[in-house]
Amino acid sequence: MKRRFQKIAALMLVGAMAGTLVTGCGGSSSGSSSESSSDSKEASDSSSSNSNGAAEVTLWHYFEHEAPDLEAVAEKYNESQDKIHVTCTYVSREELMNQYTIGAVSGELPDIGMVDSPDMESYISLGVFEDITDDIKDWDELDQFYDGPLSSCMDADGKYYGLPNNSNCLTLCCNMDILNAAGIENPPTTWEEFEEACKATTNSAEGVYGFAMCDIATEEGTFQILPWIYSAGGNIDDLTSAESTKAVQFLTDLVQNGYMSKEVVNWQQSDAYNAFTSGKAAMFESGTWQLADIDEKINGSFNYQYTLLPKDKEYASTIGGENFGVCTGSEYKDECVDFLKFLMNAENNADFTAAAAKLPVRKDAVGLKDLWTTDDRYVVFNDAMNYAKARGPHAQWPTLSEALYTGVQQALLGEKSVEDAMKEAQAKIDPIVAEDPLPDLTTGGGVADDVNK
Repeated sequence: MKRRFQKIAALMLVGAMAGTLVTGCGGSSSGSSSESSSDSKEASDSSSSNSNGAAEVTLWHYFEHEAPDLEAVAEKYNESQDKIHVTCTYVSREELMNQYTIGAVSGELPDIGMVDSPDMESYISLGVFEDITDDIKDWDELDQFYDGPLSSCMDADGKYYGLPNNSNCLTLCCNMDILNAAGIENPPTTWEEFEEACKATTNSAEGVYGFAMCDIATEEGTFQILPWIYSAGGNIDDLTSAESTKAVQFLTDLVQNGYMSKEVVNWQQSDAYNAFTSGKAAMFESGTWQLADIDEKINGSFNYQYTLLPKDKEYASTIGGENFGVCTGSEYKDECVDFLKFLMNAENNADFTAAAAKLPVRKDAVGLKDLWTTDDRYVVFNDAMNYAKARGPHAQWPTLSEALYTGVQQALLGEKSVEDAMKEAQAKIDPIVAEDPLPDLTTGGGVADDVNK
């Protein structure tokens, strides 16, 4: 009954998800629908074997700039054996999600498909991805994966449907010139230190706020809100708990005290980034992808430093990134699993993510590239991966997410008290999690450890 409910719910939600640019994704969804439809048809019409007699395995993805890096790994695999040939085909993100929805009914799916990590459970429930638990549970490299990315490849019952390919997370970036001028030598590490730093660095006369983040009414808002709830010991399925309420009250107080602009309810992550790089925010919640041009934007006007997001009970962050799953109905399931293991081994995961300016999903891949050990900024982000959790996984994640960011916005704007806003959000969440509870993703364990026991 639960799985049937999940599939019905997923059918209703997937349409709303398709085409939405979810936070922390590596790929872009540009490209015309007609071109993508042609690409996906070409992939589905591929012959079962190539000219060399190897079985043809189709892989659909929405990477653009990263496509050559993915294709390089696939070609490396193809040259390592002669049983199968993996062909990577680009399909725009919107079209790919549409193809999954159609394929779940028609059965026309690739052998391997890519999906944004918080969306994977919805497509699992829709029947797009195949259970590969028995194929990988004894793989001796599985314990090298960070819990957050790995857990996003599972359903609520703790079964694997794929492997994570790349990741990113959130940390705190500080304008050290502003902090030092306020008498603060080092970045804050606790909520108490952080609040004091926000107070000391806010300068309303010059339009400078102590902190900037994204609290927009989209998944971007949820992405940036969740670390604070996780740090306090709360979770999205229990927003009325003392821990969750404390976190939302903490963020609300930052706005009410003038340490953070009310405009954050309209800000995308890029807006908070722009406020920081222009010197209008002393600190901001930053993602990995912003490292690409932060030096260019600041242009030496001030010194900055990255650090973990300040903690209440524990350090916390949330992940983005993409997963690859074996699609239902593939006649080459074993071969697909073998390729995924190859794609996500330590060496290949390090090569791909370094070339694509992403974070590895394996701990043992970090030490393979100087980028992640010599650049202090990447050192912080890779440290944060030890505390980063997935969003969900849950078949109805978009609905849960909407309840959260709607309630937080009401609290930040003073439209409702934190308690009332969270009660209203919880009322929307309760019927969903009563039927299909979220898995336990406690720091240091989570779904991955539960399955491995």
